[in-house]
Amino acid sequence: MAGKSSQCVVLVSAFGPVSARCEDGLKELERCGYTIRRGRGFSAIDQGRNQMASAALMDGFDETMWIDPDIGFSAEAVERLRSHALPICCGIYSQPPGRSVACHLLPGTDKLVFGEKGGLNEIKYAAAGFLHVRRAAYEAIREQLQLPLCNTRFGRGNWPFFQPLAVKDEDEESHRYLTEDYAFSHRARLAGLKVMADTSIRLWRTGSYSYGWEDAGSAPDRYGSYVLDVE
Repeated sequence: MAGKSSQCVVLVSAFGPVSARCEDGLKELERCGYTIRRGRGFSAIDQGRNQMASAALMDGFDETMWIDPDIGFSAEAVERLRSHALPICCGIYSQPPGRSVACHLLPGTDKLVFGEKGGLNEIKYAAAGFLHVRRAAYEAIREQLQLPLCNTRFGRGNWPFFQPLAVKDEDEESHRYLTEDYAFSHRARLAGLKVMADTSIRLWRTGSYSYGWEDAGSAPDRYGSYVLDVE
């Protein structure tokens, strides 16, 4: 086991309906003793994530596990991410519309191996659909980037960990708008943290059917291991 489940709060940014596969995974986590918090009523995803992360820190949790409502997973996958004892570690899943994966790879990455032959890989930006973050990572970002505590007149306030931002692209001739999860990864890297991904973890993205890694680069056959050629 990765450690006491009570130390890790599962944060479900439920901005849409929770898929059956996700709900099954959440119930499995509850049976293992995890606290599940579902975010509801947020019109802005970044603000919802800011409030949920800040509340988890203020309530004393040592770890957060972000799971989006369209992600199918097993409790074992959560335990595996936690077992690495890394500041930030994610699982990777498919982005169905563009046949791509939900992450931004480091320059020079030409392939990813998924499944039985997969493992830990450093990436540039992680999507927050299946993302494990330890308290030390939030604290490093907050302190080194001097994030202010916002909106205290409405309650305990929150830190803008997930505030979107625009950054210069790799070619430095254009700018890229980073959504809330990529903006979090960008801040983490500015704070000196690595963003890691475990490609051995099997995740499903629910749409018209359950999307897996293979949908990023081929027809939907399923394999024990899968190599995604990036270039």
